Amino acid sequence: MIGAVRGRIIARGTDHVVVEANGVGYKVFVPRHPSRDEVLLHTHHVVRDDDQSLYGFETRDELVLFEMLITVSGVGPKAGMALLTTSRPADIAAAIASGDAAALARAPGVGKKTAERLIVDLKGKMGRVGGDGLGAPPMDDDAQAALVALGYTASEAATALRNAPPKGRATTEDRVSAALRAAGRPLVAGG
Repeated sequence: MIGAVRGRIIARGTDHVVVEANGVGYKVFVPRHPSRDEVLLHTHHVVRDDDQSLYGFETRDELVLFEMLITVSGVGPKAGMALLTTSRPADIAAAIASGDAAALARAPGVGKKTAERLIVDLKGKMGRVGGDGLGAPPMDDDAQAALVALGYTASEAATALRNAPPKGRATTEDRVSAALRAAGRPLVAGG
């Protein structure tokens, strides 16, 4: 399996880039085009009987969220990419944590039923996405749950939220964004 591709972008399509690495050009589907020509893309490799596809992300957070999204029945790589193309990872995690189906349904190909299925299937699993993988119980703080969905452990998420506005005084999205800034993690601009 191909877990990452580092190289120079030699071609750009509407939904993909071609990255030349050691003389081989890899076609990698991306939610948004990288701003630089030299890239490191964290990839998810899909192998089917009639196709092999690489889906690439500039951050591990995007890859983790993409892999979480495609575990939901009826959500394939195209729907996962549509979600990440239309929203930042923090916004998607916050929408799942807060049960905002309308925000998720804005992505092309993701209807109301699929959005609701994403919430039902992932909201209870968000505590299991962190680094320990031990299945911590769901959290009562949506911002903390969103950070855990992005790869933080529960304790890292709680620490990152110490400098964020308190629960009830800001939206979940604003609290997650503030925590990511405080932790030094880059925010990914919407596509």
